[in-house]
This record gives sequence, structure tokens and C-alpha cells, in this order.
Amino acid sequence: MNDRYLSTAESIKRLVAEYEKYPYLYVAFDFDNTVFDYHRVGDTFLLVESLLVRIRNHPKFRLVLFTGNEGDKLVEIVKYCESHGFKPDYVNESPVMQTRKPYYNIFLDDRAGLKESYTILSRLLQDKGIIDD
Repeated sequence: MNDRYLSTAESIKRLVAEYEKYPYLYVAFDFDNTVFDYHRVGDTFLLVESLLVRIRNHPKFRLVLFTGNEGDKLVEIVKYCESHGFKPDYVNESPVMQTRKPYYNIFLDDRAGLKESYTILSRLLQDKGIIDD
């Protein structure tokens, strides 16, 4: 394949290389329909939540919440994340660069290939012995 960024295996290799090279991996996540059932249709997002909880206190990871929500709603969202064990280190801000472009090593979002990002991040955690399953 000529476009290596369309290869899941290559994406895993890239994330592993970044894990080994940099002091932190920035795991960004959206809120609505990624960790919270915005439409209230019974979705649970337990796998994504569990993954975020597992890496929350690991020294190599920083959590970055990127959401379109603001004001009081944003305060409630941060409280929700904290009460579920994955309080973000950064909220709607780029943790490394002062830019409008969000910075992260991987992004979990229902509209941006959530399954693939979840799979790639899970594989890194398995390869590094951070999670068993």
C-alpha cells in the first residue's frame, strides 16, 4: 500500500514509535456519542470509558477533551468525566502548541473513526503490557 496512513498496522507502528520517543502520548476524546449517550438511545460506551480509565493515571498518557460544548455545559461534562474516572488533563486546548489546531497523538470520536482509533490505541496498550485484553 502506497498510502501508509490508511494502514491500521502502520498506524499502530506510528503510535508505538511516538510512545517510545516522547515523554507523553496525548489521547484526545470527544464527549457526545463517544463517552456519553447524547441521543439517549441506550448506548453505553463502556469500552471507550474503560480504556480512558485505564490510561488516566499512567505516567505516559495525558487526556485531552475536545468538545463543542461551552459554559455551564462544559463544567458538567468535566464533572461527568471526573466522576467516571477519566478526568481530562486539558479541555478544549492544544496541550503542546499554541494554535487553533488541536494537538493529539490519537483522537477518539464517533465521527472520526472511533472503532479504528480505539483498536489502534488498544493494540498499543496490549503491546506495551499496559492492559491484558
